[in-house]
Amino acid sequence: MGFEFSLQGLLRVRESFEKKEEQKLALAIGELKRLNTMLERVREQLTSTADRLSNLLAHGTTGANLHLLCFEKVLLERREQALAESVSAALKEVQDQQTRFREAKQKRKILHDLREKQFALFLLTEGRKDQRKLDDAYLMRPTSDHTGKSVA
Repeated sequence: MGFEFSLQGLLRVRESFEKKEEQKLALAIGELKRLNTMLERVREQLTSTADRLSNLLAHGTTGANLHLLCFEKVLLERREQALAESVSAALKEVQDQQTRFREAKQKRKILHDLREKQFALFLLTEGRKDQRKLDDAYLMRPTSDHTGKSVA
């Protein structure tokens, strides 16, 4: 008789759930990285715009150029603020998803450990049965050969 774990179906469900949570975590981390990259680019553009603005002010320019550059700077600052808020929200989502993944992994591990313990017990029981059969076979063997001499 082979080993059967009565909760094997539940273990498969837990494994599947853990994998889905891990995939969701990977997606959340990917989104956080994407937003951080976008934020970094906007900050670089903002620095470049501030440098250009400083350069124009130092060397003189028309009011229209100054107005356009200031408008660009304000738009970039708003974009930076919006992205910073998105990064913050994405970071919270990653942390929440890490918690969900950790919980799913823990629930799966509990069942896996239970299965391992039951399998070890099964192997021990089967080993004892096999040993009992060997012992019985040894005890049932003839103790003397046809000449009347002891075989042992």
